[in-house]
Amino acid sequence: MKALNIYAWVILLLVLVACKTSKQKTHQENHKTSRKEVAVLSEKLNLEVSRTDNLTLYSFVADWLGVPHKDGGCEKTGTDCSCFVRMAYEQTYQKNIPRNSAEMFKQSARIDTTELREGDLVFFKIKSSKVSHVGIYLKDNWFAHVSSSRGVMINNLNEKYYRTYFAGAGRVQ
Repeated sequence: MKALNIYAWVILLLVLVACKTSKQKTHQENHKTSRKEVAVLSEKLNLEVSRTDNLTLYSFVADWLGVPHKDGGCEKTGTDCSCFVRMAYEQTYQKNIPRNSAEMFKQSARIDTTELREGDLVFFKIKSSKVSHVGIYLKDNWFAHVSSSRGVMINNLNEKYYRTYFAGAGRVQ
């Protein structure tokens, strides 16, 4: 019986070490990214990106910029806001979140806009009484989302349109 307990502790220790090593590797990979690569990313996004930012997230957004809006779409030929955010979460954070913005809103923890951090969700009630749109927060009030008229893009929360329809911010647990 004691051998089984020791075996379980060894397995647990190995899993914990593997998780920590994985996180460290991601952080180290950011620092291996050249200044030129970061500059190209900054130019493409029209946003100042640094090697301390989550470059996986910023690269994902850059790769999807300009993809047109398509209701119910979830591909590079057309996507909607919730699928874009969901895919960003899967690829950046390895987390599964709901497929629609209203469910994302219900399942995320409410936070004040002064507490927003990279990866938080921003929600909007656009011509609706319920949450109908979602974006993913980048930094300095900039967020990525899918506009129905212009596709995947980056906007600022301080823009009048987004201030008008802003419904709240949430953090995925």
